[in-house]
Amino acid sequence: MKFKEVVLVIFLILAGLVLYEVKTGHWSFDWAWDWDEGGFGPAGREVTAEETRTIAAPLPAVLEVENGHGWVEVRGADQDFAQLTFKKVVWRRNEAEAREIAGRIRYTMDTAAGKLRLATNREEFRRKNFETGFVLTVPRSMTVRVTNGYGTVRIEDVGEAAVTSRHGEVFVSGIDGPCALETSYEDVEARDIKGTCRIVNRNGDVRAVSITGDLTVRTSYARIRVEDAGGRADLYGPNSAVEALRVAGPVRVEASYEKVHVADVGPAGIFGHNMTVSAENVRGDLEVRTSYEAVKAAGIRGKLMVEAHNAAVEARDIEGPLVSIQTSYDNVTLAGFSGEASIVNRNGNVSLEPKLLKGPISVDNEHGSIVFLWPAGERARFEARARGGSIRWGLSAKPDVDETNGSAVLKAFSAEAAAPLVTLSTAYDDIRVEEAGRKF
Repeated sequence: MKFKEVVLVIFLILAGLVLYEVKTGHWSFDWAWDWDEGGFGPAGREVTAEETRTIAAPLPAVLEVENGHGWVEVRGADQDFAQLTFKKVVWRRNEAEAREIAGRIRYTMDTAAGKLRLATNREEFRRKNFETGFVLTVPRSMTVRVTNGYGTVRIEDVGEAAVTSRHGEVFVSGIDGPCALETSYEDVEARDIKGTCRIVNRNGDVRAVSITGDLTVRTSYARIRVEDAGGRADLYGPNSAVEALRVAGPVRVEASYEKVHVADVGPAGIFGHNMTVSAENVRGDLEVRTSYEAVKAAGIRGKLMVEAHNAAVEARDIEGPLVSIQTSYDNVTLAGFSGEASIVNRNGNVSLEPKLLKGPISVDNEHGSIVFLWPAGERARFEARARGGSIRWGLSAKPDVDETNGSAVLKAFSAEAAAPLVTLSTAYDDIRVEEAGRKF
């Protein structure tokens, strides 16, 4: 594609973005164009106004607020009525015009279908150079649903919460039931949620703290941080860093290109590519799929299953019955395990230090060395083959077979029929077997 064509494509994309933002009311050029004089001029004056109202009991169980550009704040209190403050901020060429517009902006209220519904008459204005804000104090038991265009939404200490926002920060805390939050390009924080919590963000950070029920988070090109969740946590974040700490239930992470860290969680599955993965104190199985970045795991009480490409894998203190690792072009280090282990690697070294020899161990390597540290006092049948390399046997017991004929072959403890089998195989590199704790 020629340079001029590239420039034209970029210009069309930017023009489309500008047109969309202006049409939706997010951007306005009223600050630059003097509509009365027909030329460019300053934005003019800002005028603010507000009005207050008490909405008497009894109130419907549900509050719905629909706002355009501006902000919404709702707080629960020990009361059976609602207090409303409606705020307006208007920008116009002169103060008189701004005050005239502020006088025409109003909120609407109805209680149809068992809901207390608040909205504005924003659509009556061609030029929308103004913001509106709803600030409410309501009974704690209320279900609060907010739809906002552009601006901050904050909800505290109510029964249930639901927020749908195009662009803007969202802060929700002290919710006795479930909550559902959606926005983009700004941060979301949910804290002290007694029910389930679902958060959808686009290109904005998400933080969820003290969520009693199940948690679902979706975002992109940002960060996800979860702390103290009582249920399961499903976290989806392309191009996002993810951190999950102290999650009682299972954790599932789908991410890419950033670091994923989980600690003190239930069974965990971490899936993606081009992302570093670290996991500590997993109460159950850990399954990882990634590429081109390292995987580190420690304190896994269930099975450990890693499928990686071009990635180093380091794991220790695996209490589960199975370790399965597949990777390439980097090293594998595995220590403190006693169950079955299967390691497949290409173009990288493998180092194993089992705690006990209670299950079969198999290493299939190529273009990489194998080091096996034999735990003291343990017995297991042993077979090793190094094609194009050598085998160094560092134990005091003599091997049953020790041959070199193009490939090195070594067998030991063959008479231990009931013992598990350790099989080590590599090509174009060496195998070393040493007593654990011995320096070499």
